[in-house]
Amino acid sequence: MKVIYMLLLLLVCKFLFVKSGCSTQNEKVVCENEFETVHLYNGTEFKVKMDKVGGNFYFNAVDFPYKNLLCDLNFRTKLIPEIVSFPNIPTTGGKFGLVVNFPCDYFYELKVIFINLGILNLGFNTSINQFFVDIKPGCGALNLSYDNKQIFSTTFETGTISNVILDDDKGILTIQGSNLYNSSIKIYSTNIVKDTNPIGTLNASHSSVTFSVEEFLTPNNWIIEVSICDSFYRNYSYTYLPVLTKMEGVLNDNGGNMVFTGNHLRPKHNVTGTFGNKTIECLSTNSSKNITCTIPSRKNYSSGGYDIPVTITIDGEYKTNTIKISYDLPLIQSVSQRGNSQIFDVTGVYLSGVSSMTVITGINMKTSIPNKKTATLEEPGFFIENNNTIFIFLPNNTQPGFMDLVVGENSSDTFTSPRYNFKITPTIAAGQTFDSTTSGGDLKIKGIFMRTVDSDGRDVPLTVNSGPGGLVCNTLKDGDGLSFTCVLGSGFGSSHTMNVYYNSIPIGSFVVRYYPPYLSTSEQEKDGSIKMNGNNLGESVKDSIITVVYSDGSKVNGTVIKSSHTYLTFRYPVGNRNTASYTFQLGDQKSNTAGPFTLKPIIENTDPAVPCGGGIVTINGHYFFNYTKDTTTITIGKVPCNISSISETTIECVIVPNLRSLSPYYTSGSKPLVISSSNPGTQKIYQLQLTGPSYKFAPPTITNTSAIDQTALITIYGTSFGDTNLEILINDKPCTQPEINIHTYSSLTCNVTNYDEMLKYNYSDTKFNISISVDGQYFIAEIFQFKYESGISYTKSESTGFPNEMYLGFVVFVIFIALISFAAKNQIEKYFEERKSRKAFRSLDNLRLQLRQRHATEIAKHYTFGEQSAPKPDKSTFYNIRKKLSRLPLIRRFFKEHTA
Repeated sequence: MKVIYMLLLLLVCKFLFVKSGCSTQNEKVVCENEFETVHLYNGTEFKVKMDKVGGNFYFNAVDFPYKNLLCDLNFRTKLIPEIVSFPNIPTTGGKFGLVVNFPCDYFYELKVIFINLGILNLGFNTSINQFFVDIKPGCGALNLSYDNKQIFSTTFETGTISNVILDDDKGILTIQGSNLYNSSIKIYSTNIVKDTNPIGTLNASHSSVTFSVEEFLTPNNWIIEVSICDSFYRNYSYTYLPVLTKMEGVLNDNGGNMVFTGNHLRPKHNVTGTFGNKTIECLSTNSSKNITCTIPSRKNYSSGGYDIPVTITIDGEYKTNTIKISYDLPLIQSVSQRGNSQIFDVTGVYLSGVSSMTVITGINMKTSIPNKKTATLEEPGFFIENNNTIFIFLPNNTQPGFMDLVVGENSSDTFTSPRYNFKITPTIAAGQTFDSTTSGGDLKIKGIFMRTVDSDGRDVPLTVNSGPGGLVCNTLKDGDGLSFTCVLGSGFGSSHTMNVYYNSIPIGSFVVRYYPPYLSTSEQEKDGSIKMNGNNLGESVKDSIITVVYSDGSKVNGTVIKSSHTYLTFRYPVGNRNTASYTFQLGDQKSNTAGPFTLKPIIENTDPAVPCGGGIVTINGHYFFNYTKDTTTITIGKVPCNISSISETTIECVIVPNLRSLSPYYTSGSKPLVISSSNPGTQKIYQLQLTGPSYKFAPPTITNTSAIDQTALITIYGTSFGDTNLEILINDKPCTQPEINIHTYSSLTCNVTNYDEMLKYNYSDTKFNISISVDGQYFIAEIFQFKYESGISYTKSESTGFPNEMYLGFVVFVIFIALISFAAKNQIEKYFEERKSRKAFRSLDNLRLQLRQRHATEIAKHYTFGEQSAPKPDKSTFYNIRKKLSRLPLIRRFFKEHTA
């Protein structure tokens, strides 16, 4: 039986302890079979083929894919655990997942791994097939070992702290950061022998640690060193000086013990203080937040009762800041105006004892405000609502600016509180509208506090305008405070908003309306412009529009050239009717309709003169609207002037020369110009009465001369060359046979009788005088000088005739015949020839006179009413030949010898 039991025991052991035929040899797993069954920690089995080397089979555990769950194969094969990944562990500890290879023995139990001096609390989460560890709070190194062999080493996370330590001024310091496990501080000071090492209180997240430091309640220079996990980390320096914040309670006139609050006020030895210029006693306490000091009564304090400086010194070394305190006396803290009214709210302290108030403006201009329980706007004053509020009804003539309120205390010991500066702003009454002429004027603007004086007595004028480039109302100094006056400038328009500024601050506005323009009467000016009289016509030409309205309703704008408040001047539209009404628009305002008015013609000639010998007369003027050639006649004195053209502004007429009416009896002196019209639409007779006062017939003038040609012919240029009793002298010798250009009366030609003398002596450098007279002494030209020039070529004649070559040949032929005739005749025949020559000369002269009379007749015919110009009369060939022959020197000499 014993043998049987032994066999059974061996069989059980085989199945219990030897699960595979593998063993560990030289750190290698050697197996008996090519295929071995492997069990994992989660109960899974795998049949694994072994690696064959030589005649042996080996298990490659390193490359086994599930080695993180692989247990020892049997008691003969022990695999050492491997830590593949280990998490960062904060000082708070906790549960963390990790990866570990070969975690279990052949009994499927987790292997025992040590951490520092304890056992690693290793667990397995079957739901995710992952191992985890549960680590307790700590700091420093983390060493893991198995079977007395270290298999892994790491540390807890390192602690961090902020740059500032929180101090609550109650002796509590707080250090904030992370991983502050096992943190401690050391405190050093300059006058404490023994250092302190207070213990801190760590919060659950290890993010802050709090220390109770009683030493911080006293003033000192402190140095703090912070250590985390027994390692020095950082130090801080603090200079804690005593600080005063305020005085608690009320300081009455009698003084007494007053409590002052602040920080770091607990002394180690003693405490003293000063109150203004006096030393005060202070009591030592265990509190760092307050200290009690004894304040003297106001009577024992020589200075005033406001803003007295207080300073406390701790342990004779640390001095506080200075605060100011006051006895419980009336004190104004603020003054505010209720909107734009005369009511002001005064707030402060201890105001219930106020008995009088004074407003001081400018250079000590005082206004007393009485205490009235029923103060109103009509009866200014003040009344006390409570200890902190007073209502003031200021007089509305109080000057604006910075002001002072003086408050008196209702006690036997009269006290004046500090002045409180405040400012009153003038206010314009709303809804004010003013009507004004375009020339402007004084406006009286209503409001309150309208006294423009600043706190130092300087004038601060109000400015009034309607914006950039707009109207301006210049302010004047006034008055009673209920209004101010400004001088409105000239302008126009139906509505302007005028803004009022005080020290560049807008304080209100009002509206200005200018009266619309009004037209009354019309006047005509000599230059043709029209002057309209009226009111409120403004001074802005660019904003003015004058409209001419005709009887049929049609309208045309004129041109305004000048404008004033009482009249304007405009130019009438060109080419329109002469009867119309007028309307005027200035900006956005229109006038009444004035008229209708009928324009009279105006003659504008400022220097009326007509040629003495006849010619064209131009009459300049305006408004010849209904004058026509067939219904209009013009006379200058007794001389008619035939109309050639008429326009709205010009009439041209022609005075025919050589008429009986041009005799000196009719043309000497000044003659009136009369324009008569039979058209009912015109003024029947308009007689010009200028300063002149009438037209004058102008004397001739000489402006230039031509050279004298070889026929002794000269051309004289000028004006008013009439041929009535025309006489021309060159150096007092006549220039005969004058011919006038009847088209312009500005040139004439004549024969120079002293030509031979000029030719003989060659007066090239000699000046000759020319004078012309018409009608004897009545029209005499000024003397004109010219130089004789020899060797002048022939000039082309204006009349039609032979060419020059034919003319010269003909002349030579005639001379030759004349010489033969003279040589052949004897002295007896001389007398007969002389008579015959005289008869021929007279015939030639009579022929010339007949032609001139015929010429004058033709001019009179063509210058009758309705013709524009006189045609040039035809001259026969015989006339031209005779004229040229008469101007030859030999023929002239012959005529002279036989007519002497």
